[in-house]
Amino acid sequence: MSLIEAVFLGAIQGITEFLPVSSSAHLVIIPKLLGITYQGKEFDIFLNIGSLLAVIVYFRLRVWSILQGINDFVSKKKTENRYFFVTIFLSSLPVIVVFGILEILFEVDVNSRWIMFASTLFFSIVLYFCDQKENSRENISRKDSILVGAAQILSFFPGASRLGLCLSVLRYKGCLRDESFKYSMLLSIPPVTGACFLKLLKVFTGKIVVENWTCVIIGAFSAFICGLIFVDFVVKFLKRHSLLPIIIYRLLSLGTLL
Repeated sequence: MSLIEAVFLGAIQGITEFLPVSSSAHLVIIPKLLGITYQGKEFDIFLNIGSLLAVIVYFRLRVWSILQGINDFVSKKKTENRYFFVTIFLSSLPVIVVFGILEILFEVDVNSRWIMFASTLFFSIVLYFCDQKENSRENISRKDSILVGAAQILSFFPGASRLGLCLSVLRYKGCLRDESFKYSMLLSIPPVTGACFLKLLKVFTGKIVVENWTCVIIGAFSAFICGLIFVDFVVKFLKRHSLLPIIIYRLLSLGTLL
């Protein structure tokens, strides 16, 4: 892999991570279309670290509120930060438990193009109908957080998109698009951090071998910079527009799987 290819794939990760289009599926499909040798999940995990850092930096104030909420929870203080932490925790718990078990006990690979095709089509339709709800709510209840947490488990299927599933549930419940997006991105922090940690353990214990550290670092940096720029664009876009353009893109992308 050349440095230009590493930058390009990092940019793909940095952009698609903030769209309900499944970044993992793009990192499999696009290299095949362009004749780029797929570097495998060893490379992808570092791209995920780059986009994860972009989420943390961009939403740093809300991340800080979550950390304060943990302290308030331990101290048994009834604050807004504690309430926010609890909703995030309830939403994150199911996917962390399920994916943790799958990662530790099984080596699961569902990167079948037919699974991608079916899940992309089905969840695009779901997202479209859920997005028809009127914008009315800013606050996300604990009941909402549990539903979101359960829905995230379906992101096991490539093409489903964890972000798309979260948006589907929150829009169905009538939450504002931009607030639904911000909450969904904050929810990506616990599971992605956990997944990255488990993969890094395998790297440092020699179970996974990284052949080209230069490309890995360049790709991760590209994912971070592109993610930081693009997430701001998405937040502003969703304040004024629906998810229809993204849904159309999801449907058009099905042609690459045929």
